[in-house]
Amino acid sequence: MIVEVANTPREKPCSRIQFGYFDKILGKKKPQDRLCQNELNTLYMEFPNEKLYKFPFKMFNFTHDVLDNWLNEIAIESGAEFRDGVRCNDIKESNGSYILTLKPKHQDIELVSAKYVIAADGLSSSIRKKIRPDDFARKPLAPTMNYYLKTEGDGDLDPHTLYQFWNLEFNNLMFAWMYKKNELWVVGTGHTDNLIERCDNLLKYVQDKFGLQGEIVKREGYASIFKLDAPNHVFLGCDNMLFIGDAAGLVDIYRGLGMDAADLIGRLLANAIIKGEENNTPPLTLYKKYMRKTIKKINKNSEKQLLIYNNNKELTQALKRSFINMGLGTLFGNLLNKFKSPSKLKLLPA
Repeated sequence: MIVEVANTPREKPCSRIQFGYFDKILGKKKPQDRLCQNELNTLYMEFPNEKLYKFPFKMFNFTHDVLDNWLNEIAIESGAEFRDGVRCNDIKESNGSYILTLKPKHQDIELVSAKYVIAADGLSSSIRKKIRPDDFARKPLAPTMNYYLKTEGDGDLDPHTLYQFWNLEFNNLMFAWMYKKNELWVVGTGHTDNLIERCDNLLKYVQDKFGLQGEIVKREGYASIFKLDAPNHVFLGCDNMLFIGDAAGLVDIYRGLGMDAADLIGRLLANAIIKGEENNTPPLTLYKKYMRKTIKKINKNSEKQLLIYNNNKELTQALKRSFINMGLGTLFGNLLNKFKSPSKLKLLPA
């Protein structure tokens, strides 16, 4: 059973950009009519010293309301029961299983028994808060903001390019971003201080630099009190209560991604449960084994967060040192992924 608290289809704050290996992880090719009108095939990186780098990098562009609905349809076709508009109010252990208290909107409470509970309720996971309250702070580390612009043309921008701006004045955790989503341009960033002012400054910068004219038609903010900056913040679960995706802390701030890790880990967790049942081995034990490389990468990248740099000069020097290695790692990783099995794919950029 898949339980979704919101009514679907629904949107949510997220870049909504993924890489080609998503199809391989899923085992199905995504329909073109479930994607945005404009494809993304180029990555633009601008460093604090205003040096520019552009290179081909195929991505797919989507919105959650449309693509997630298709994913739900696949799950239902495969035998899952999908319930939206249902909140999980409580989970209790009982004789080797779990009793979940579910509250559908405008309906009576239901009690459901399950052998496994997989928490996929995001960075603000209510389930994780109950069992690990110290993983959450009193206020958000770095809220994010997206501006959606209705423009008169594209100016000097390419609607098929993802733009990254590495500059502490705009974003002090990762890069600021810009891309086109159907008919609207999205300009966004995150920061620990004066977020709206930073986003306004970024918007003015890209408007001046690329000659983009238009008006903001939507603002989309997101904030979580989850301690993503804490070392070793990944938590995969206890007993048969297992965590996945953002709820497990599998967001890689340095890469600016979390959905690809959630996709891959979903397959790994499913394998762990199936093999655990077959071999009488706790699935969590296998899950931790399968996740070692991914967790090591996320922990390593956590050490590269932009917060550790005092100024743009330090950031520029660090980017110069890592740029070649990251580029080569991504190039060869992309090639190797074509030959790897879905459960052993390398998350990109490297």
